[in-house]
Amino acid sequence: MQISSLIILFFILIVILAILIFFLLKVVKKKKFQKEREKNKAKKKTKAVTLEDLRDKMKDKNLSSKELKDILDAVLQEYGIIEDFTIYMDIIVRMTRHKATNKDIIIAFDKELSRLNPKFALTISDSVTSGLSLR
Repeated sequence: MQISSLIILFFILIVILAILIFFLLKVVKKKKFQKEREKNKAKKKTKAVTLEDLRDKMKDKNLSSKELKDILDAVLQEYGIIEDFTIYMDIIVRMTRHKATNKDIIIAFDKELSRLNPKFALTISDSVTSGLSLR
């Protein structure tokens, strides 16, 4: 009778251990999900500014060179890969015609955008040239 009670006790301990492992895995999964959700919220907050908003900020004639460069850096960082070139062409023309722009800003933006989008490199250079000729 002692052996059968030991076997029963052993199975009870295994069931308790399985339940504890289940709850432990559930808690770990929940914490991982919460961290992932917080990360996604942080990403959404930083990417709240759209490409159109950045383009429209460039309309301000009173921007300093640093502010203009910061806007262009945000364009490259958040929206560097071109999907529709028309808005980028508008950004390039606004950049080249802006009174606070300089050769360093134009060259840096041209190089980086061309590096990120090699198939648009020629179009980007043509847009920079046309923007400068409108100036």
